[in-house]
Amino acid sequence: MNAFDDDTLLHERLYRIGSTAPVPVLDPSEDVRRGRRRVLRARVAATVGTVMAVGIIGIAGVALQPVIADRATDPAGSPIAPSTSSVRRAASVVQALPSAFNLAINVIFERDAALAGVPDVVLEPMQATTDETITTWTAKVEKIDVGGDQGLADLLARIQRSLDGMPKTRSDIGDTAGSRAAAQVAYMALVNDLLAIPTLVPRVNDAEIDSEIEALGSMQPVFDSLHEERAIMSNALTKREQSQTSGAVQAEPVSKEDLVSLAAAETTWRLSLADFYTATSERHREVLDQITYNTATDGAVGVPAQRVVNMVLSTGSLDRVTINPDAYTESCTELIRGLQELFVSAANEIGDDLAALDG
Repeated sequence: MNAFDDDTLLHERLYRIGSTAPVPVLDPSEDVRRGRRRVLRARVAATVGTVMAVGIIGIAGVALQPVIADRATDPAGSPIAPSTSSVRRAASVVQALPSAFNLAINVIFERDAALAGVPDVVLEPMQATTDETITTWTAKVEKIDVGGDQGLADLLARIQRSLDGMPKTRSDIGDTAGSRAAAQVAYMALVNDLLAIPTLVPRVNDAEIDSEIEALGSMQPVFDSLHEERAIMSNALTKREQSQTSGAVQAEPVSKEDLVSLAAAETTWRLSLADFYTATSERHREVLDQITYNTATDGAVGVPAQRVVNMVLSTGSLDRVTINPDAYTESCTELIRGLQELFVSAANEIGDDLAALDG
């Protein structure tokens, strides 16, 4: 394996806990409509507008305001009866979602480990785990009824091309700097495509089920924004730790550019998480409340990793941050695994609802 510079040490922290945490195995297992969702999204957007201003101009002291979820129920039913064909087509896609989600998360952790330049004895078992989920995904995708949906067909074809190119991607990420950059793009494209599948699940004209399907469409921006936050914060915390260890005076570990990117990522994170929360079932709102310590509609600031992000955005620096890189990584990994379990469970619940609708 190639030896990387000190900056890549942050990636090692990202894989360390994730590589040892098992992929959750879940057994297959209401009430919100779009009007309510628009209300909460408008409230969250008003809050994150302030956050963006902090990141862009780098002014300290602007605090984030909490968003209180509106749990009002829209009792209106669907005006159109579900069709058998749409239900069955939707079910064929939904049955593949758990394996798609698990594969995406395994790819994320494999990528992080490879970027860290970990020994083969650590990386190879992670790749084997990814390969197992590829096998599971391949068996599931064969049962998807694409119908006349060219967008879905194109997405599945892109995913297959990415999987076919996995040997080269794995080789490239351990090679030169240029090839590593290309491999990172390839890994991320695969993850984004896998997480985008819920956006193409056919609607079935059942208000509750369609809302829950729409909720899963928030997954891709949730993980994409979390990835951006992890990269920025891990790098900044690692730089600070190295500076403290060496005693050398270094530049501020969080630059103005970092603040802009961090604010944008936190905006997407907050909005997307609120989208999922308002559109999913009551049971899964309760699970997300547990994962985020009842702060799901407030950017999950109950989670240490997200609380740190908000501290940095409110002050423009790491001055109030006491968490070390390893503890930050552990919090991120716990959050990722919790979201993985939640999304898989939500997909299984939708599958059960569709089966009951078809029956």
